Amino acid sequence: METLAKNWLTEGLIDFEYKKYILLAYLKKVHDKFSSTQLYPEFSELIEHFRNLKELKESENKLNDSFKKPLESIDTENLKLNYKSPEEEEWFQEIKQIIEFSMPLMAREVMQGKTIFDYVEKNIQREPLGILPINKNEGYFILSTPPEKEVFVYNYELSPISFVNQKAMSFKTNYVSSYTISLSMPIDKVKQDLIYQNPYLPNPAVYIFQSSIPLPTKETFLPVVKRLLFSQLTANKI
Repeated sequence: METLAKNWLTEGLIDFEYKKYILLAYLKKVHDKFSSTQLYPEFSELIEHFRNLKELKESENKLNDSFKKPLESIDTENLKLNYKSPEEEEWFQEIKQIIEFSMPLMAREVMQGKTIFDYVEKNIQREPLGILPINKNEGYFILSTPPEKEVFVYNYELSPISFVNQKAMSFKTNYVSSYTISLSMPIDKVKQDLIYQNPYLPNPAVYIFQSSIPLPTKETFLPVVKRLLFSQLTANKI
């Protein structure tokens, strides 16, 4: 199983043993990823699933509304349709049982993911490369894992999003290139080359993130750095 459908709880066969099998297979896959220090996308998906279950448990009305209620009778005098409450149905009790079974298991894996995230964060050092400009909303960040000589460069762009009565920020990143650090190409020269290759940013903000432990780039290093950099850039902005 690659992932767990967003509506896994209510779609398909509503049977405790079946849903239990689906959930345990998914959580085993998540656990295996976490054991290899691979956080994403499983960590964010798991948090979303757990929040959905928590909301359903806290509001049975929401759970009722998740299903199409069968028509029980028609009140012709008051022109009203009367629907049967799902609480009277056996499958509704199955759903409640599945939620009770699932939440502690998901909570345990969420805590495991958070523990890994915190461990990774503590082993990542971040610092600006050179002097930072006043406007830091666009620039570059570099991923480095010594003693590996190869580093990976990404650009980023932070921009406001307009919502009614709400402030939000868009954070876009793209892979730029990789460099092999050597005597002829020290880390400082990487910034110079970026400016030469992209003259539209003559004085870019450049941050270097250095991990003291080996990490999967796509599944852990990059997404953790993106969250750290976004938090840093948006402090006091949102």
